[in-house]
Amino acid sequence: MPAWLGHVITSGEVTLSTDNKEALHLKAGNKKIDLDVVDKKFVKDIVGGLGGRTSIRGRLNQFKSIAEELRDEELTVTISYKGNRVVTVGASAKPKLSRILTGTNAIEINSLRKLIELGV
Repeated sequence: MPAWLGHVITSGEVTLSTDNKEALHLKAGNKKIDLDVVDKKFVKDIVGGLGGRTSIRGRLNQFKSIAEELRDEELTVTISYKGNRVVTVGASAKPKLSRILTGTNAIEINSLRKLIELGV
């Protein structure tokens, strides 16, 4: 599904809102999708609803699978929080120490501090 979505969304920008409040900015182009989180509660709700997985290990395994699928399709997704890049997933990920934490070269943690702040 993530790879399919990456091929369908080829270029453009959109802002998602919930309860009349900006939640997420999406920008796509050149096999890259940039997601800029504005409302961290929105992301927590989305991540919490993915496949019913509640454990950190379960979420990481699912995220790892998505990241590797994106890498195999030569697609990249970056996730930022209020303009600061948090994670790069897929083809453009260049992990250093985060490879030890995630067990894959398809996830680069750009800002551990911001990732913790997001609470994902």
